[in-house]
Amino acid sequence: MATDTKPLALRVSNFGPIAEAEIDLRPLTVFVGPSNTGKSYLAILIYALHRFFSSYFGYFSGRHFGLTPRDYPLFYRGRWAKEQDISDEDVRKLIAWIDTVAKNPSDNSRVQLPDFVASWVHLTIKQMEDFNKIIAEEVGRSFGVEDTRQLIRHGKNHDARIVLQHIAEDSDSFKPFEYELALKGKQSELVVSTSKEHPLHIDQPRISDQRFPVFPFGIFASQTRYAELEDEEEKREIAAMIIDQISKLVVFSTIGPLARAAHYLPADRTGVMHAHRVVVASLIQHAPRGGLMRDTPLPALSGVLADFLEQLVGLGDLSGRRQRVRDGNLAGRLEKQILKGKIRKEDSETGYPIFSYQPEGCKKDIPLMNASSMVSELAPVVLYLRHVVQAGDVLIIEEPESHLHPEMQVEFIRQLAAVVRSGVRVMLTTHSEWVLEELANLVLLSELPKAQRRDIAGADFALRRDEVGAWLFEPKQRPKGSVVKEIPLDAEFGGFQSGFGLVTESLYNRWANIFSRTEEG
Repeated sequence: MATDTKPLALRVSNFGPIAEAEIDLRPLTVFVGPSNTGKSYLAILIYALHRFFSSYFGYFSGRHFGLTPRDYPLFYRGRWAKEQDISDEDVRKLIAWIDTVAKNPSDNSRVQLPDFVASWVHLTIKQMEDFNKIIAEEVGRSFGVEDTRQLIRHGKNHDARIVLQHIAEDSDSFKPFEYELALKGKQSELVVSTSKEHPLHIDQPRISDQRFPVFPFGIFASQTRYAELEDEEEKREIAAMIIDQISKLVVFSTIGPLARAAHYLPADRTGVMHAHRVVVASLIQHAPRGGLMRDTPLPALSGVLADFLEQLVGLGDLSGRRQRVRDGNLAGRLEKQILKGKIRKEDSETGYPIFSYQPEGCKKDIPLMNASSMVSELAPVVLYLRHVVQAGDVLIIEEPESHLHPEMQVEFIRQLAAVVRSGVRVMLTTHSEWVLEELANLVLLSELPKAQRRDIAGADFALRRDEVGAWLFEPKQRPKGSVVKEIPLDAEFGGFQSGFGLVTESLYNRWANIFSRTEEG
């Protein structure tokens, strides 16, 4: 959907090791830099934001499609109907507008909201500020801390601030949509800013779009059906719920990819895959299982690790899930091109999944804990692509180069580019020069005519410049902490200048110095 690629900027300050960061989320986003500069901090924060916003958009899962009007109060949680003075005439105008839009679809998928609807939507969006405690709790849960003051940059009394900003595509003269979260220890503050001067639009849902039903332009797109309702209070409730849903569509168009599910594959996947049967029983019981819940104790381990372990345990329930990415063989290609064998999953008598590896040409499986570290490292990626990840989702992978020979690192990046091309967004943290060099090659490949790419390795996985963003985390003394800046692709240099070349140059100079002294001796 077009909204997934609209510009969404993220600004972070005084957060963990990060003094200042400003990035935008792209189909393939890469964090690079020295250790302890905040790459994982920023990746986990983005995961927590995904968790919050995707939960907010839970209505769009399609599970409510087809319910009768009397069912809606069962899942409508907004307070808009109780707090706003909406007249019967306003309700009739709202339904008439929806009826007009539904019966006269425009070639343009974007629909501008009339002023009287936009004014209600502004009020409804402002109610997101009531969720400030929930979003702070989710950030703390993802990091595994009970007090979010632990996430404020060391030695600073200032708040940690996270700002999401969306600028209208048709003009930069209007104040953008902005969502700002200030972490203040056990307290937090979420402020949502919108421009009332800028017209509001939504993308008209299509029946073919499976990510959410055609509501509100389907179920209630008929004044006749609406007129059949006799209870005026019920009419008001329905109108209020429609405004709530339209508001979510507006937020969806401004929050972009954060409205989709994210899946986090932490570092040391090999150790987790080897030991998860042992640790799950003693640890996962302390982690929340039902998504975002108030008054739920924080887990005894970080939320990203708890979620990863729980996802592994739940793979048995997901094995029949239909994959919705454009390329359904992503997992199979990883197995063929890199693993040279298949990752297998069987359910034990208790339903607990048992993972194994079957090398090419062998009929007997090898328990995953006895396979190579490369196999164990990539097994979760294969399993997630096969059973969990869907188009539009975000797959966050820490250190994709772990336990991989440089040649396999290059091949893995090509396969991840194929994942991006299939409609899945990917985020990486890395220390690998080979990862960045191959990414640069894939971007430059996209600028060649297809006829000139044919005999070049990786030609099928080319990505445009606007699809790839690399961000360098540089430690600074003033301000104390890391500053995050985009690394431009330097075609003359031959890639993304990340500082790896300085290490190579230093090593060569040391070798030359040592060698010259051995010659003199």
